[in-house]
Amino acid sequence: MHEKSIYWVALLALGLVVAPAAAQGQVVNLVKNPSFEQDEVILDDPAWDQWCTWGSDAGLNSTIKIDTTQFIDGARSLRIDPKGNTNWYFIVLNMPMPQKVGTKYTASLWAKGQAPRPLGAQFKDTGNTVSWGYTDFQITADWAEYHFTAPAQTASVKLELFCAGSEVPFWLDFVNVYEGEYVAGVILKAMSLPVFEAWPPVVVNSGMATVSLPPRHSTVCGSR
Repeated sequence: MHEKSIYWVALLALGLVVAPAAAQGQVVNLVKNPSFEQDEVILDDPAWDQWCTWGSDAGLNSTIKIDTTQFIDGARSLRIDPKGNTNWYFIVLNMPMPQKVGTKYTASLWAKGQAPRPLGAQFKDTGNTVSWGYTDFQITADWAEYHFTAPAQTASVKLELFCAGSEVPFWLDFVNVYEGEYVAGVILKAMSLPVFEAWPPVVVNSGMATVSLPPRHSTVCGSR
């Protein structure tokens, strides 16, 4: 169980958690199979539906697998062993998802590397006519959340993750795309608590207490 789950379960068991109704979020995740809990073809998926991959040159030698030993949500994550010295040589993507042109959407994901390494992310039209919001993240060797926000430019969209450029393996879990600005604390299913879409304040003996949570990294409308 991850750090946040331990804190919440311990506080809940002691009867110290009160979750105000105002803390409940309205996030609707557009990503299919966001935590890789469902079995599906991902590598070279011929259907190009839900999770898929695309490769070029050395990136064609990249591999992926479902990992049940590393995860931040549910009981599985996706381990990616990329090849190639250019980031777009191997792309993991999720598609299709509907978006409203001109409306801001946030993409968030949890990742950890076997060692620190870069990871690129962007939105792209499913017809490959235009891309936007490209952001470079520097992921660490610990689970952390990364996100970016950008206005949609087309109505049918995919989220692309540029996995090459470094051959350090990394893990991906709990990927979200939703309308609007970033929402802190979208719930992880592994918490096994009532469904709050955002972490609420924790009330302890009628006073306010803070809980240490994993780090977050953000960029709004990043550019390559």
